Amino acid sequence: MITIFQFRAFLHNLSIPIRRRVIQRPEVLAERMRLKPGMIIVEIGPGKGNYTKAVAERVLPGGKVYAIDIQKSVIERLKKRTEKEGITNIIPKIDDAYNLSFTNESVDRILAICTLPEIPEPGKVLREFHRILKPDGLVCLSEVLPDPDYPRRSTEKRWASEAGFELREEFGNFFLYQLNFGKNRNRLIKGLE
Repeated sequence: MITIFQFRAFLHNLSIPIRRRVIQRPEVLAERMRLKPGMIIVEIGPGKGNYTKAVAERVLPGGKVYAIDIQKSVIERLKKRTEKEGITNIIPKIDDAYNLSFTNESVDRILAICTLPEIPEPGKVLREFHRILKPDGLVCLSEVLPDPDYPRRSTEKRWASEAGFELREEFGNFFLYQLNFGKNRNRLIKGLE
Protein backbone atom coordinates (compact mmCIF):
# COMPACT_ATOMS: atom_id res chain seq x y z
CA MET A 1 0.00 0.00 0.00
CA ILE A 2 1.32 3.49 -0.87
CA THR A 3 1.15 6.42 1.49
CA ILE A 4 -0.59 9.70 0.72
CA PHE A 5 2.84 11.34 0.43
CA GLN A 6 3.98 8.79 -2.16
CA PHE A 7 0.76 9.30 -4.14
CA ARG A 8 1.17 13.09 -4.04
CA ALA A 9 4.77 12.77 -5.23
CA PHE A 10 3.65 10.49 -8.06
CA LEU A 11 1.00 12.99 -9.21
CA HIS A 12 3.44 15.87 -8.97
CA ASN A 13 6.16 14.11 -10.96
CA LEU A 14 3.68 12.88 -13.56
CA SER A 15 2.35 16.35 -14.22
CA ILE A 16 5.64 18.26 -14.46
CA PRO A 17 6.67 17.59 -18.11
CA ILE A 18 3.12 17.97 -19.42
CA ARG A 19 2.52 21.03 -17.29
CA ARG A 20 5.73 22.75 -18.38
CA ARG A 21 5.39 22.02 -22.12
CA VAL A 22 1.67 22.30 -22.72
CA ILE A 23 -0.49 23.35 -19.79
CA GLN A 24 1.50 25.94 -17.82
CA ARG A 25 4.37 27.05 -20.01
CA PRO A 26 7.08 28.99 -18.13
CA GLU A 27 7.37 31.72 -20.78
CA VAL A 28 3.61 32.42 -20.65
CA LEU A 29 3.63 32.66 -16.86
CA ALA A 30 6.64 35.00 -17.01
CA GLU A 31 4.96 37.18 -19.66
CA ARG A 32 1.86 37.55 -17.46
CA MET A 33 4.02 38.82 -14.60
CA ARG A 34 4.68 42.08 -16.52
CA LEU A 35 8.43 41.83 -15.97
CA LYS A 36 11.00 44.47 -16.93
CA PRO A 37 14.81 44.53 -16.97
CA GLY A 38 16.36 45.34 -13.60
CA MET A 39 13.50 44.03 -11.46
CA ILE A 40 14.03 42.16 -8.19
CA ILE A 41 11.93 39.00 -7.96
CA VAL A 42 11.34 36.59 -5.07
CA GLU A 43 10.09 33.11 -5.91
CA ILE A 44 8.85 30.92 -3.08
CA GLY A 45 9.30 27.19 -3.71
CA PRO A 46 11.28 27.17 -6.99
CA GLY A 47 11.41 23.39 -7.39
CA LYS A 48 13.75 22.49 -10.26
CA GLY A 49 13.88 26.09 -11.45
CA ASN A 50 12.14 25.86 -14.83
CA TYR A 51 9.86 28.80 -14.09
CA THR A 52 12.65 30.58 -12.22
CA LYS A 53 14.81 30.46 -15.34
CA ALA A 54 12.05 31.91 -17.56
CA VAL A 55 11.55 34.79 -15.11
CA ALA A 56 15.30 35.41 -14.75
CA GLU A 57 15.73 35.77 -18.53
CA ARG A 58 13.08 38.50 -18.64
CA VAL A 59 14.64 40.71 -15.94
CA LEU A 60 18.04 40.95 -17.65
CA PRO A 61 20.04 43.09 -17.66
CA GLY A 62 20.42 43.96 -14.02
CA GLY A 63 17.51 42.02 -12.56
CA LYS A 64 17.72 39.21 -10.02
CA VAL A 65 15.55 36.32 -8.95
CA TYR A 66 15.87 35.13 -5.36
CA ALA A 67 14.71 31.50 -5.34
CA ILE A 68 13.60 30.81 -1.77
CA ASP A 69 12.94 27.45 -0.13
CA ILE A 70 13.22 25.94 3.33
CA GLN A 71 14.68 22.68 2.02
CA LYS A 72 18.44 22.62 1.63
CA SER A 73 18.21 19.89 -1.03
CA VAL A 74 16.04 22.10 -3.28
CA ILE A 75 18.45 25.02 -2.93
CA GLU A 76 21.54 22.87 -3.53
CA ARG A 77 20.01 21.30 -6.66
CA LEU A 78 19.10 24.73 -8.03
CA LYS A 79 22.58 26.09 -7.27
CA LYS A 80 24.13 23.23 -9.25
CA ARG A 81 21.78 23.85 -12.16
CA THR A 82 22.46 27.60 -12.31
CA GLU A 83 26.22 27.01 -12.15
CA LYS A 84 26.05 24.33 -14.87
CA GLU A 85 23.95 26.55 -17.16
CA GLY A 86 25.92 29.72 -16.37
CA ILE A 87 22.91 31.60 -15.01
CA THR A 88 24.19 34.40 -12.80
CA ASN A 89 21.01 36.29 -11.88
CA ILE A 90 19.27 33.48 -9.97
CA ILE A 91 20.20 33.47 -6.28
CA PRO A 92 19.01 30.28 -4.56
CA LYS A 93 18.75 30.71 -0.81
CA ILE A 94 17.18 29.20 2.27
CA ASP A 95 14.80 31.65 3.87
CA ASP A 96 11.74 31.71 6.12
CA ALA A 97 8.55 32.67 4.26
CA TYR A 98 7.09 34.01 7.51
CA ASN A 99 10.07 36.31 8.09
CA LEU A 100 11.83 36.97 4.80
CA SER A 101 15.29 38.51 4.84
CA PHE A 102 14.33 41.42 2.56
CA THR A 103 13.82 45.02 3.59
CA ASN A 104 10.44 46.71 3.46
CA GLU A 105 9.16 47.53 -0.03
CA SER A 106 12.30 46.22 -1.78
CA VAL A 107 10.87 43.63 -4.20
CA ASP A 108 9.13 44.18 -7.56
CA ARG A 109 7.45 40.78 -7.96
CA ILE A 110 6.76 37.74 -5.81
CA LEU A 111 5.98 34.41 -7.43
CA ALA A 112 4.48 31.28 -5.86
CA ILE A 113 3.51 28.38 -8.11
CA CYS A 114 1.59 25.58 -6.38
CA THR A 115 3.30 26.60 -3.14
CA LEU A 116 1.11 28.86 -1.03
CA PRO A 117 -1.47 26.16 -0.09
CA GLU A 118 1.33 23.90 1.17
CA ILE A 119 2.36 26.47 3.77
CA PRO A 120 0.51 26.03 7.09
CA GLU A 121 -0.38 29.73 7.48
CA PRO A 122 -0.79 31.24 3.99
CA GLY A 123 -2.29 34.46 5.36
CA LYS A 124 0.79 35.09 7.47
CA VAL A 125 3.03 34.53 4.43
CA LEU A 126 0.93 36.92 2.33
CA ARG A 127 1.24 39.61 5.02
CA GLU A 128 5.01 39.14 4.82
CA PHE A 129 4.77 39.50 1.03
CA HIS A 130 2.91 42.76 1.61
CA ARG A 131 5.78 44.03 3.77
CA ILE A 132 8.55 43.40 1.21
CA LEU A 133 6.62 44.28 -1.97
CA LYS A 134 7.10 47.71 -3.52
CA PRO A 135 3.96 49.88 -3.76
CA ASP A 136 3.62 49.18 -7.50
CA GLY A 137 4.71 45.51 -7.25
CA LEU A 138 2.77 42.33 -7.94
CA VAL A 139 2.28 39.05 -6.13
CA CYS A 140 1.73 36.35 -8.76
CA LEU A 141 0.06 33.15 -7.58
CA SER A 142 -0.47 30.18 -9.87
CA GLU A 143 -2.19 26.86 -9.24
CA VAL A 144 -2.84 23.79 -11.37
CA LEU A 145 -4.70 20.53 -10.99
CA PRO A 146 -3.90 17.70 -10.19
CA ASP A 147 -1.88 19.27 -7.37
CA PRO A 148 -3.30 17.65 -4.21
CA ASP A 149 -3.22 20.99 -2.36
CA TYR A 150 -5.03 22.83 -5.17
CA PRO A 151 -7.13 25.71 -3.77
CA ARG A 152 -10.02 27.32 -5.58
CA ARG A 153 -9.45 30.84 -6.92
CA SER A 154 -11.90 32.23 -4.38
CA THR A 155 -9.76 30.86 -1.55
CA GLU A 156 -6.56 32.54 -2.76
CA LYS A 157 -8.47 35.74 -3.48
CA ARG A 158 -9.79 35.74 0.09
CA TRP A 159 -6.34 35.07 1.57
CA ALA A 160 -4.85 37.88 -0.51
CA SER A 161 -7.63 40.34 0.33
CA GLU A 162 -7.23 39.65 4.05
CA ALA A 163 -3.49 40.36 3.69
CA GLY A 164 -4.11 43.78 2.10
CA PHE A 165 -3.98 42.94 -1.60
CA GLU A 166 -6.42 43.55 -4.42
CA LEU A 167 -6.76 41.53 -7.62
CA ARG A 168 -5.18 43.21 -10.64
CA GLU A 169 -5.39 40.43 -13.26
CA GLU A 170 -6.47 36.82 -13.54
CA PHE A 171 -5.81 34.25 -16.21
CA GLY A 172 -6.77 30.65 -16.91
CA ASN A 173 -9.68 28.43 -15.99
CA PHE A 174 -10.77 26.07 -13.22
CA PHE A 175 -7.87 23.64 -13.84
CA LEU A 176 -5.11 26.21 -14.18
CA TYR A 177 -5.03 29.81 -13.10
CA GLN A 178 -2.72 32.71 -12.37
CA LEU A 179 -3.73 35.61 -10.14
CA ASN A 180 -1.77 38.87 -9.98
CA PHE A 181 -2.32 40.99 -6.89
CA GLY A 182 -1.17 44.49 -6.01
CA LYS A 183 -1.24 46.32 -2.70
CA ASN A 184 -4.57 47.73 -1.66
CA ARG A 185 -3.64 51.02 0.00
CA ASN A 186 -7.27 51.72 0.95
CA ARG A 187 -7.55 48.88 3.46
CA LEU A 188 -5.78 47.95 6.64
CA ILE A 189 -4.23 44.52 6.72
CA LYS A 190 -6.42 42.07 8.64
CA GLY A 191 -4.82 41.20 11.94
CA LEU A 192 -2.67 44.34 11.96
CA GLU A 193 -5.44 46.93 12.53
